[in-house]
This record gives sequence, structure tokens and C-alpha cells, in this order.
Amino acid sequence: MKKFLLTTVALAVAGWGHADIQPIVGTNVVGFAAITAPGGVNTIITVPFEACLENGAAGMLSDLVVTNGLTSHATNEGDADQLVVLTTNGATQVYYYYWNKTGFGWTEITSAMLMPDGSSQAVTPPAATNFPVARGLGFWIKRKDSGVSTVYVKGQVSTEKQATTISEGLNLIGYGGLESVSLNAIDWTGAYGVNGISATTDRILVGNGDGTYTTYFYYVKKAGSSSYYDQFTNLWVKSTSSGPALPSSSLPVGQGFWYHRRGAGDFTFRPDGQ
Repeated sequence: MKKFLLTTVALAVAGWGHADIQPIVGTNVVGFAAITAPGGVNTIITVPFEACLENGAAGMLSDLVVTNGLTSHATNEGDADQLVVLTTNGATQVYYYYWNKTGFGWTEITSAMLMPDGSSQAVTPPAATNFPVARGLGFWIKRKDSGVSTVYVKGQVSTEKQATTISEGLNLIGYGGLESVSLNAIDWTGAYGVNGISATTDRILVGNGDGTYTTYFYYVKKAGSSSYYDQFTNLWVKSTSSGPALPSSSLPVGQGFWYHRRGAGDFTFRPDGQ
């Protein structure tokens, strides 16, 4: 699966409740995370939790994303909030869509996939109750209403370190941590950069919360460049009129992002350093 809801994290032991939401019960620490999801834009999220009862296992999509407070509809998928997951069907990347159906929760949507010969093939995702989403994988929520809603994810706090495969091309990923973190405080071993900001430099797109994105480039200075650029080497920078600049803010808990892999081959994103 390719990789892509949290701002305030509340941890809990088995048996603890949060409003109307029942916690997953397990032998380890479990909890909820709340993500602010503005209306009318796609909010990229990442999962900081694992499935309960099985240490290190992926959680099912239906269990991880709580529908409380979100927009549902009984018959029309276009009038409900949706979840969209970028995944791989055979050798082809596809988007799996789910809608919040009244009384049923996250329900799969059959969508069209364009084939190499120009034909269209109907793709039906697996049921959300049978679609595993591991910590660090990313997806987004499409809000139908214009107002801001709080989206909750829940699960078992992981005792395993994150290991997420980043393949050539576009990936939806995130850092599955329980605290906000600076982009450059994460271990990015395997990211690729060459000759400053170039066409072959890996880049990420981080949402600004209003439907826009900021692009950051993995910086490796050009051979022979001034020692001034040493401060940016092997870090994520944004491009400005005066040259590279470091990010000015941290990634909120649960912030997912697009990763555009321009370097050759896959690498394993191990943000915990293992």
C-alpha cells in the first residue's frame, strides 16, 4: 500500500471512555487522537496507532477513523464525508474511496480506473472492516460540509518502530508519532538529493490546513559551493528568492504529506531510527 488525524492526543488504559466513543480494549496502552478537519478541503492524515490485541499489526480502516461528528448520508455518497486511500492494485496505483453511510459507517465506493489501452475498469475497494492501514501510512479525508470538524482516530499505541516503504513516484505517508515534531528532527536516511534544488531531488508537500501546500526539497549542496550551504545539507528546505530556507514550524501530530520520490529505487522510511 502507498502511504496518507491528530492535534491533541489523549492516551488511555483499557476501560477508559471518551464521550460517545468507545476505546479499543487491549493489553497495552490505547488512546484517541483528535484532528482538525476544515470543510471544503482534503486533510491529509497519518495513523499513529496499531491494531489492538496484536502488537505491531495494522489496524482496519473502519476501526481507526471514528465517524462521530462527521457528515453521513443514507443514500448519496456525494453528500457524505469520504476517506481516500492511495494503494496498489497489482502493479497499478489506484485510489480507494469510502463514504460515511448513515447507520453503516465507512462504506466502499466503486470507481473507474483508466487502463493503458484507454478503457475504463470498475474498481471496488475491500470493505473498510477488511482493509488494513498500518502506522505511518497516509490517506486523506474529504469533508462535505463547509464547517470545521474534529476527526478522531483510535487504536493501540505502538511499541514497534515505524518502517514505511517509499517507492519511486508519489507516496502518501506520515510520521506515526504522538507528539509534534520538526521535519528535520526525523531520520531521513534514504532520501535523495543532488546539486542543491534540482529536478532529481526528492520533495515533500505538506498541507497548510487551508487546501494549499508547501513544498520542501531534500537538499545536498552542489560540489564546489560555499561552506554557507553546509547548514542545509541533508535537510529539508523550501526554495525562496534568496536561496534555501529551513522549515519554520513543526509537523502537528498526525500530519501526513505527499512524498515525491525522484531518486532511483525504493527506501524504507524509519523515522524512529532503527
